[in-house]
Amino acid sequence: MTVKEAALHATVSESLIYAWCADGTLRHTRVGRKGRRGHIRIAREDLDAALALFTVGGGPKPAPGLDHLTLP
Repeated sequence: MTVKEAALHATVSESLIYAWCADGTLRHTRVGRKGRRGHIRIAREDLDAALALFTVGGGPKPAPGLDHLTLP
């Protein structure tokens, strides 16, 4: 998918997608002639994996009665 499509899918700005590509947060492929900037293409799986890195909470919950234990 293109940067624009990725931004729509992730509900973020295109500039944030570019930033994630630049800092290595988001895997991508650059397509084009050698020596040119080319076009960025992003696999949906790679975008979903990057978004999963930002998920907060929602981890496994201890069984009832075992809430005094902390899970790794």
